[in-house]
Amino acid sequence: MAGPAMPNVPTRRNVKLLTDAIATLESGSTVSAMFLTKRYGAFTIEGTAFISASVKTLTIGGRSIEQNLKPHKSLQALTTTPSAGSLVGEPEPDATGAEAPPAESGAGPVVQHGDLISARFADPAYGQFTVTGVGVASTVSDVVLVGGWFVSQAGTTAPRLVDLEILAENGTHEYPLPPRIASWGDDSEGATEY
Repeated sequence: MAGPAMPNVPTRRNVKLLTDAIATLESGSTVSAMFLTKRYGAFTIEGTAFISASVKTLTIGGRSIEQNLKPHKSLQALTTTPSAGSLVGEPEPDATGAEAPPAESGAGPVVQHGDLISARFADPAYGQFTVTGVGVASTVSDVVLVGGWFVSQAGTTAPRLVDLEILAENGTHEYPLPPRIASWGDDSEGATEY
C-alpha cells in the first residue's frame, strides 16, 4: 500500500473555506479531511463522507466533519478526491461499503509510538478509509492508535485493520509527537472501539 503523503497542518484554519467546502459536499462524496487534536496530533482520513444516522452530521471514518454545517473544531482542511471506484487498480466496494476484508488478526508490522503511519481500515458502519498520522501508544492498555483507531493491541493487529504502512519511524519525520496516552478518563477524543 502506498500511503498518502501527510500534508502539513495549515498555520491558520480557514473557517470560511471549510464552511464553503462542507456546503458543497453530499453524502457519498469521497474526501480527504485533516484533523488536529491534542490526543492524536495531526492526521488525515481519506474515504467516503456520509450523514451519520446516530449524530446527524457529515462524518468520515467515524469522525464528524461538521456540526450544523459549520466545520468541526478539529477539522483543519478538507478536499474532495476521486471516488475509489474510479481509481485504476482499486478494488470495488462490496455491499457493506468495505473494499476488502480486514486482515487476519495476528502479528503485523510493529508500530512504535511516534512512527508516521498510513493505516487502511474496513468497518461495517464506515466502509473502508485510510488514516495517516503519527502512531500514539497507550501506557494504559498496550495499544497503538492513529487518529483514534486501534492499529494494534499487545502486538496483535487490530481486527478492522486491512493494511498498514510505516511511512517514517519516530525521530525521522517532522510531525509533532503527541504524548503517550496515560489515561482514558472522560476523554471526548477517546479511541474508536477496538
